[in-house]
Order: sequence, then C-alpha cells, then structure tokens
Amino acid sequence: HESSTEGPANQGNGIRGDIEDPQAHLCISLTSVTEAIKAAREAWDEYDVSGQDPHLSDCIEKHREALALCPIGDPDRSCLLERIRYALTKRFEHNSDVNDLDKAIDYLLESLSLRSPGHPLRYDTLCGLGGALITRYHQTGNSADLEKSIEYQQENLSICPIGHSGRSSALNNLGVALMTRYKQTGERADLEESIQRRLENLAICPIGHSDRCFALNNLGIALLTLYEKTGNKADLDKSIQYQQENLSICPIGHSGRELAVNNLGIALLTRYEKTGKRADLDESICHQQENLSNSPIGNIGRPFALNNLGMALMTRYQQTGNRADLDESIRHQEEKLSLCPIGHSGRSMALNNLAIALMTRYKQTGNKDDLDESIRHRQENLSTCPLGHFNRFFALHSLSVGLLMRYKDTDNWADLDESIHCEQESLSICPIGHSGRESTLNNLSMALLTRYGKAGNKTDLDESIRHQRDKLSICPIGHLGRWWALNNLGIALHKRYEQGGSESDVKDSISYFKDAAAYAVSPLPSRLDSATNWILMARRYDTTTLAEAYSTYLYLLNRSILLASNIHDRHSRLTSAPWSGRHNTVDAVSFAIEKHQPRLAVELLEQGRGLMFTQLGNYRTSLDHLDAVNKELADRFRILSATMEQNALSSRGGTGIDVNGEDMIARYQKQADDWDKTVEEIRQLKDFESFLQATPFVILQKAAVSGPVIMVNISQYGSAAIIVQETGEPHCVPLPKATPSVIETLSKKVKETTTDPPEPEVSDRIFTGILRDIWSSIVGPIVYHLERVLKLPRGSRIWWIPTSAVWLLPLHASGLFTPGKRNMPDRYVSSYTPTLSSLLRARTGYQPISSPSGPRLLLVAQRAVEGEKEQLVTVQEESALIRRLPVRITVVEGEDCKREKVLAGLQNTSWIHFACHGKQHPTEPFKSQFSLRGGDAPLTLIDIIQNGLPQADLAVLSACHSAEGDRGAPDETIHLAAGVLFSGFRSVVGTMWAMTDVDGPVIAEAFYNYMLRNGPEGIDCRDAAKALYMGVKELRRRKVPMERWVTLVHYGI
Repeated sequence: HESSTEGPANQGNGIRGDIEDPQAHLCISLTSVTEAIKAAREAWDEYDVSGQDPHLSDCIEKHREALALCPIGDPDRSCLLERIRYALTKRFEHNSDVNDLDKAIDYLLESLSLRSPGHPLRYDTLCGLGGALITRYHQTGNSADLEKSIEYQQENLSICPIGHSGRSSALNNLGVALMTRYKQTGERADLEESIQRRLENLAICPIGHSDRCFALNNLGIALLTLYEKTGNKADLDKSIQYQQENLSICPIGHSGRELAVNNLGIALLTRYEKTGKRADLDESICHQQENLSNSPIGNIGRPFALNNLGMALMTRYQQTGNRADLDESIRHQEEKLSLCPIGHSGRSMALNNLAIALMTRYKQTGNKDDLDESIRHRQENLSTCPLGHFNRFFALHSLSVGLLMRYKDTDNWADLDESIHCEQESLSICPIGHSGRESTLNNLSMALLTRYGKAGNKTDLDESIRHQRDKLSICPIGHLGRWWALNNLGIALHKRYEQGGSESDVKDSISYFKDAAAYAVSPLPSRLDSATNWILMARRYDTTTLAEAYSTYLYLLNRSILLASNIHDRHSRLTSAPWSGRHNTVDAVSFAIEKHQPRLAVELLEQGRGLMFTQLGNYRTSLDHLDAVNKELADRFRILSATMEQNALSSRGGTGIDVNGEDMIARYQKQADDWDKTVEEIRQLKDFESFLQATPFVILQKAAVSGPVIMVNISQYGSAAIIVQETGEPHCVPLPKATPSVIETLSKKVKETTTDPPEPEVSDRIFTGILRDIWSSIVGPIVYHLERVLKLPRGSRIWWIPTSAVWLLPLHASGLFTPGKRNMPDRYVSSYTPTLSSLLRARTGYQPISSPSGPRLLLVAQRAVEGEKEQLVTVQEESALIRRLPVRITVVEGEDCKREKVLAGLQNTSWIHFACHGKQHPTEPFKSQFSLRGGDAPLTLIDIIQNGLPQADLAVLSACHSAEGDRGAPDETIHLAAGVLFSGFRSVVGTMWAMTDVDGPVIAEAFYNYMLRNGPEGIDCRDAAKALYMGVKELRRRKVPMERWVTLVHYGI
C-alpha cells in the first residue's frame, strides 16, 4: 500500500522536460502538502459524520498520502500521525486485521519520538500507545507488549499530577494494564495496585462527573476479579453495588449504558453461581437481552453481547433443563463465531463457548455430530494459544473435557490419555488462587478415575481422590462447584472401597452423596443424580439412611417437575430421567414393605406417581376453608395458581420472549417462587400446617370406602401388592413371580398382539396365554388373599393402581380360562384409578342425579375423518341407539362436529358419549386426541384439561386407545380417560387399545340398559363399572375375539 501511495505523490512533484526550476519545485511541493493535509482533514470529517467503513478507509488513504508528503519536523506531521493511528485502530476494531494494529503502533511510536518529555501532548500519545499495546497483547499473547504498555501507562500517570485533566484516564488505563498482567501471572500485587488506581479514579470523579460511569464500571470489574481470587462475597456484593450505580447514571441512549448493562449482567451471573439465588440469574439474563437488543448487526459490541447472553442462558438451562434456553444459547454462540473470523481477538472465546454449548446438547440428545464439532472447536482454540499465551489454560481445560466425553462414547484410549495430558498441563499453569483451579482439579480427577476403571492402576485412583479433596477444600459452602467435589468424591471413594478400601471409604461415600443431594445451591438435576447415588449406596451397604434418601429423591423429583415451565417439558423430564432413577419410587415402596411399614409404602407410592396431574390438581385445590380464615391470602393463591396452570398448559409453554420483550422463562420462575412463598405463608396459619403437603395414609385410606384398592408394586428388590381397605392396616401380598423382566415381557406381548392382531383363533390362543401369565404372576395371589383372608364377597367392586409396565396389562381380564375355573371378570368388578387421591377427588361431593328427566347427555359422533384409514361404519347405529335413551340429549355429529362446539357442550352436560376415532400420541401424550370433523382441529387431552367441567359425572369414550397410557412414563397415567377423570368426570369408560367398530352398539345397548334399569330419576354413575361388565358379558356371550372385550376398562368411582 505504501509503495502505491508514494508513486502518484512523487509523480505529482515532478516537472516534465530537461530543465528543472528549483523555485517552481518548492512552490508545487508546498501546495501539494497543503492540499494533501486539507484532503486528509476533509476525509476525517466525513468519516466522523458518517461512521461508515468506506469513509474510514478513504480517510486512512488520504492521511497516508499526506504523511508521505509531510516531512519530519513539519508541525502538521504529529497531528497526522495521531489521526491515522486512531483511524487504523478503529478499522482494526471492525475487521481484526492485526496489520492495521501493527501500523497504528508504528505511527504511535513515531509520534512519541516527536513529543519528547515535557511536550504538552506527550500524555495523549502515551495513553494511545499503552492502549494499543494492550490490544495487541490480547491478540498475540506477546508479554513484551504487555510490559511495555505498563511502562508507558506508568510514565503517563507520572506526568498527570493531581488536578490534571488527564489523571482520570491515566489511572484507569494503568489499572487496566495491571489487571491484564495479573490475569497472566496471578501476581497479587498487580491486582491490588489495579484496584487502588481505580479507587483513586472514582474518588476524583464525584457524582455528576462525566467520567464517573467509567470509574464505577472499571472498579466493579476489578472487585469481581478480586472475588474470583479470594472468594470473599463482600467483594462480589460491592462489585454489583458499583455496577448498579453505574447503570443508574447511564439511561437508555447513554454511551456508557452498553458496558453498564453487560458488566452488571456478568456480576449478577457470578453471584448466582456463588449463591444459587434465582433472581440474580434472571436479572442477569434480562440485562444481557437488553445489551443484545442494543447491539444490532454490524455493531462492534454485538459479539460480546451474543456471548454473554449465550452463557447466561446456558447457565439457566443447567438449572431448569429448559431446552429452549439451550437452543437459543447455541444460536447466539454460532452467530458470535461467525462474527469472529480467524485472527479476531474474540475467536478463542467464541470457539470455547460454542463448544461448551454443543457438548451440553450432545449430553441431552446423544447427537455425535454435536460432540465432534465441539471437539473441533476446542482443538482450533488450543492451536491459537501457544505456550505462554494467556488463554492457553482455558483452551487446554476445555479440550480435555471434550476428549474425555468422546472417550466415554467411543472407548478410544488415545482420547483419554490426551485428555489427562491436557488437564495436567492446565493444572501446572493455574497455581493456587487461580479462578480455574477448582474445575481443573475436578476434571483431572474424573479423567484419572476413568483411566483407573480401564487400566486398574491404583495410583490413578488415589491421585483422583486427592484432587477431589483439594477441590473440596477450595470450594466453601455456598460455592456452586462444591457439589461436583461432593458427588465425585462419593464416586471415587466407592471405587476404592470396591478394590479393598476401608469401611471408612464407603461411609464417607454415602455421606458425600447425602451432602451433595442436600446442597441447595446446586441445580435440581444434579441433586437428583446425587440422591440416586445415595440410594444405590445405602441400599447396597448401609440402609440406615435409605428411607431418608428415598424421601429426598421424591421431594427433589416433585420440585424438578414443578419448575418446568410447561406440561410438555415436565413430561420430557420424567421420560429423560436416568434409568437408575426411574425405579426409585417403586424401590422405595419395596423397602418400606421390607421394613414392615405398609402405611409408609402407600404414602411413598402416592407421592412418586401421577406427578403432573398432582401438580395441576394443586392449582385447583379447594379454598373454601381458607376463604373463611384469610380471604386475601386465598385470593392471592387462587390468582397465582390460575396463572401457573395457564403457563403449564399453554402451547408456547412459557418459553422465549413475549411481545413486550420480557423473558417468559424468568417470569414463570418468579411466579413459581411467588406461588411457593404463598403456600408457605398459608401453612403458617392454624389448621393449615399440612396445606398441599403429602397426604397421610389415614386420609388416603378413605378412597377405599366402596371396596379395596390394590396397589401393584413391581421392583427389582421384590414385588408385592398392597391392599388398602377403608379401615385397618394395609395388607401386603408378595408377588415373587412378578419380576420387572417378566412384566416387561408381558407388556411387550400385549403391545405386539394388539397393534397388529393375527387371525382370531391365533389371537385368542396368544391372549389366553398372556392372561394366564398375568393371573399366575400377579392377580392369582391377590385374589387368593381377597377371598381367603379378607373374605371379600364375589361380585364386589375393587380398584387397581398398577405401577410401571403393569399399567399396560389387563389385570381386570386375567384368569386361567380353563373349564370349571372362574376368571377375574367372574369374581369381581374391576376399576382403575391413577392414584388414591384422584379416587378421593372423584368421590368428594358426589350426589346421584335427582332430576326426573335424568342427566344431560352430550353425544359426539363422527363416522369419517379426513386422513383416517377406516370409516366407523356402525357409528350411526350407535348414535341412533343413544338418541332413544329417556334422557336429555344434545347431539354433535357430521359437519357440526367441531372442537369449539364440543368444548361448549361439555360445559353444560353431566354425561358424555364419544363415538369417534381416538389416538394416543406416542411421544407427547398430552397431544392425544379425539378426531372430529375432517379438516377441523381435533379435541386434544390438553383441551379437555384446560376446560374445567363443573357438572360432569359419566364419560363413555367409545374410541380407540382412550385409556392406553404413556409408555415413556407409565406411572404418570397420561391418556384421554385419565384426563377426562382429572377434568371433573367421576366415572369414565375407555379402551386400552384399538376398539372394533361393530362392538360399539353392542356395548352401548347393554351399558345404558343397565344404567337406566330403574328409569332416569336417581341414576347413579357409580353403576358404570357394573354396566360395563354387562356390556363385556354380552360380547363374551357372542364369542368375539378376546382382545375385543379385554380392551374395555373403567376408571373412577
């Protein structure tokens, strides 16, 4: 560039011809210099007004031309040097071309040589040169630049005595340079002097001073760094205090607001990581969202805004498990990387943070592309950080984590060895006091523990334990990293005990897992992992604390579900839980039975199942008694509950940014906190101490007022049935044949046979075998106890509460099916209920219909739906039969069969009969549906739950799969029948799998004949189970294939 610039200038200075006139040459030269300087000034002014890159480049070229013509010693040269170095620095900020920065420094050095000590403008040049060298240090990691920068900044301060207009900038810049050196060397003296310089700067910038905002900002940053060094929370709180004052004096539009918002957000995020205070995290995200919104594409600060918001969202994802936060974090980090090309000073951080986000998503989804891309980014990052580079520690540490994760996936020994090598180097360059030391100790420990598991070298195991103890010692109570040390020490000590360690190892392991599960600062998913580890260890080695471990797990599980912002995320958390944790509820029940505590067993089983419907039920709990005691508190709880339920059931699920720019997740979390606080306030009232607490057995027992309730618990530690009666102790019936593997095999057989039924004869043969196996492993021993021990008369009502895969088995239809033997349908009238609480709720306040005209019945009949393979050819026959019933009937069918019309009809009916297609959604059960008019929206389970049904009594769901259940979380009992029961209906008829169309009219005729046997007045929905039995009896009389009558089930009272 310089040669091409000098060429035209020299040509402009020459005279054609053989004779040269010296006087004319002088005149032309003076004119050219003046014009070049004028052109440079005009280009400067144009850029100053526009701020556009093309004008900036033109400005630089014009100044270069002027400098080429302006001789050394010319008074204008110094000014030209200052302007061109400033312009080059600005262009470097835009394009990260280090050549621009190098040239700017060259110009600054020349300028400094022209402004010898005592020169009135030497201060300006020292200031600019010190800043440019710091910038290049960050770009290249060259320590010589950093040392020279400090030297220039110290001289600068020495020529700015107290009262000098430039002293504030000199103090600030020296503070920045010293802080930078501290971060490289860890030298405490540099950190302390940096803080002292910034304190002095703040002192000379009183309230109202134009530079106060910058003094507050930089002092806040320094105190945050001091906190990272010492862990002294007072320094962190003071940092936040300064940043809050800074923000208060930087209103929207202020040039310093971007820094104020960003740095306050960072400080609050740091305090959240220290204390776990959720309000700090949400406020941090709000500030970072504002920062990004004020940093449009092209803004120099956009990469930093993207990074900081991305990291804050990642932190919240780790707390809540909300996938929307994780995906948004990755989008921000990807954009940041695209804005930081090779050579950009921010590329290292962009690579590292995107790698972390991708690794996090890999852990959730198992997508190996995310894992490999994450490691590629980490490897590139390390390649840009040679020995001595200030970022090398972070690059090594990050790559080590990625390689260890890939080793666990691929079993590639080279990845494991390289991971350990990287982390050992990382530890060697982060001395005691370094902010990254605790995470390095943790990951090196886990890598060594992994290698021990592969190679069996006890030295690796002992070194792993030593590193974890070191980590624990530098993570005091309240530090977010303390959980990792507690949990991982538990793991390592257990390993050592297995290899001949002492009894103290296993005792300490259990103790560490217990402390980790109770560590409130840590995210709930982490605490759930620790509680599961605690359970496994206590169950195997020392059951002294096992009951406490199970209770802790159930409490944490309920809290985790509550804090998910919508019903779909709650379901996702249950289905994505670690396999070892999914069995904790049934294993807890098994332990209580083993310890001869059947009441506790009932309470534990009730607490650990049907969690989502239980949470929704809490929002709808009756407040009649509370209204009489404290109306204001009752109204507040009512409003909060309505909001929480609306969020839980909304289609967006409380994620993202709303139309007002508010973070919906943060808003939901605040509402959840307010709801929790209100519940606690209610519990402070006399007689409300147990408000929304786990229901005790003496209350649950009342669910068995009309017949025993049988809870079938399947556990790896021993299966049993618990029979709950209206009075007395529960009876436990061992089921030794009902192992988890047997139940899983039976459920798969049922699924295979009902999904694609073979020919009737073959189907009956298979089904007979299945029903016999169910009888011998589960139902037979229970019936024996009912008949021989409890003397329960035949024909009595009983209720089933199965667990795990037992929900998929037709207990009500089991038997030996041999001549002369009574099968289950011939002995007792079976019903199902999701929980004891749901049965209690269905019984509460029920009165049989007393109107002479009987119930109001809504008939929803739809023969054909677009997209369905088969038409329901007998729907019209079924509809005609029901129309003849002597009750008040509203019919919605054909073209009128629309979602809105059905929902409106549900509000004014006590009975409903669906004769249409039904579908159980395979992965999102709350999207299960009844198919209505072709092209119209279906009626989903969510629709039914959202609409309270105040007059509901009986629902007949003559549709396929209406009580099939969710295979991903069977203990949640999420299907159409359960949703209808939850929404207010007290008695529900449904189907466990597909229903044959021609059976609809047969069932309906027998069912309603029995229900209306005494006329419409005094009709009682508690007869529905017996009425269904009559319908099944008629199908059996007609000798239809077994799966056609077995599918029919009853829920509720």
